[in-house]
Amino acid sequence: MSAESPSLLTLKLPKELGGLEADLRSQFLATEAASRADGSAGWNETFTTTSAAIAAARLPQKGMDEVAASATDGAAWPPFTGTFPLSGRAAPAPNGVVLTGRWGFGSGIVDAAWVVAGCTTEWGPRWAVIPVEQVTVHDTWQVSGLEETLSHDYSVQEVFVPHRRLFDLSQPPPRGGLLHRMPMYALITPDHCGVSLGIARRALDEVAVAAAGKNRLTSMAPLDERPVFQRDLGQADTKLRAARALVLEVLDEFWTTATEGQTIEEELVQRARAAATHAADIAVEVASMAYRRGGGSVLYQDHPLNQCFRDAHAATQHVHVTDEMFELVGTTLLGDTPN
Repeated sequence: MSAESPSLLTLKLPKELGGLEADLRSQFLATEAASRADGSAGWNETFTTTSAAIAAARLPQKGMDEVAASATDGAAWPPFTGTFPLSGRAAPAPNGVVLTGRWGFGSGIVDAAWVVAGCTTEWGPRWAVIPVEQVTVHDTWQVSGLEETLSHDYSVQEVFVPHRRLFDLSQPPPRGGLLHRMPMYALITPDHCGVSLGIARRALDEVAVAAAGKNRLTSMAPLDERPVFQRDLGQADTKLRAARALVLEVLDEFWTTATEGQTIEEELVQRARAAATHAADIAVEVASMAYRRGGGSVLYQDHPLNQCFRDAHAATQHVHVTDEMFELVGTTLLGDTPN
């Protein structure tokens, strides 16, 4: 996949590093638009942007200087990827650690210059920033959905990482403004929601075009003239708009709460994750309807409706999407405190 545009790559980057540090609504709109054009492009745009910004905001100054100096072509920051589970182990070494581990879902790693890798150390959880040249990329991304993200596994074996390229997510970031002081789930909510809803909107675009004058064998009228299809299309559009409105509501609530200097409570985080889960579910429902109505040609994997169908389902597997959030929201409504 080709590299994303510099403006998108800097959406979350701290302003002091030349980034936009955009508000959550603006991030969502950019990701939604990119994903409407292509689900894999939208996915890589947003998740590589997030990996880059988290590292840029949290690296020690010397590490930040080192990484920033490696940027090319006038970019503010080099291309990143990363996955944050603590799948590595780091042994202490003079001035750093020696890291060994393997991580999955390195979205966009074929275009990355640096990777982020979570690990355990004698001081607790840390996240290492490693040049991609020191990483082994494993050709594991044989999947159905979001294929072009090329989210391969990657590993390192006894690679030295200096202290200047380790950061701690539990500590306040040394740079960046309001955006980087939000809970992590607030930071990634526009990412996942934008991808799912952008893919679903593309599915509706495609099926509306495909339906025009389409008369299947034994059908009494073209698809676009059949009331059942008109109903399905209108219902899907309404559900999609409703899911989108809910996402924008929680994103705006996050931003307003933070702007006013108030604490973002766990209840809001739960509602945001529930909204993201709902958006992913609606995206699957919409893409499935469009696929079903698209006719025999959608069976071919290069058909846009086939791609939307697979991409929408693949997006539901991200950790941000979980039915448990509905349980937690329900528990809160009942006035109980989750264990």
